[in-house]
Amino acid sequence: MKKNLLGLSILLLLVFSCSNLKQKTTDDNTSGNLSVLTVEEFQEVAPTIVDQEVSITGRVTHVCRHGGQRLFITGDSTDQTVRITTGENISEFDVALEGSIITVRGILKELIIDETYLAEWEMEVLEGTGGEGSGHQAGLDEHQKQQAEMEEGDPLASIQSLRDEIAASGKDHLSDYWVETIELTVNE
Repeated sequence: MKKNLLGLSILLLLVFSCSNLKQKTTDDNTSGNLSVLTVEEFQEVAPTIVDQEVSITGRVTHVCRHGGQRLFITGDSTDQTVRITTGENISEFDVALEGSIITVRGILKELIIDETYLAEWEMEVLEGTGGEGSGHQAGLDEHQKQQAEMEEGDPLASIQSLRDEIAASGKDHLSDYWVETIELTVNE
């Protein structure tokens, strides 16, 4: 028993003294008691664990080329993705991560898109202060940005489309969930 505790202590010391971006095997879970979620599981539990620590695994499909502040992972089902953002310990994601399977430990964040949010964004657009990459449009997920591009870059059409999506949902808002990275592990 003492050998196991000593071994665990040494392992923890090594884990915390090493770099935040490290190569590991998928069996090595350094996120403590957190179970590692799949992308599909994440979508189901996200509303119940906002602002809590999570661990998620998936294949990197895209690393943003403008500063490397975001990447997207997918699970077995390629129609679902999760946005991963940099955090305090990681300032930029390397484009070389594309195609890799990673595990991210981080804090689950939520952006609530409601009428107040959309009204503020609309005001920015009408006043000419809502340029690309700023304000409310910067908070949109990749699907919502693609939808805006399909609407020929008309932010007012994007805002109306989100209003329509809210109305169709039967709720008073839409939620966009992502993980802010504490630690990233490359599995393969």
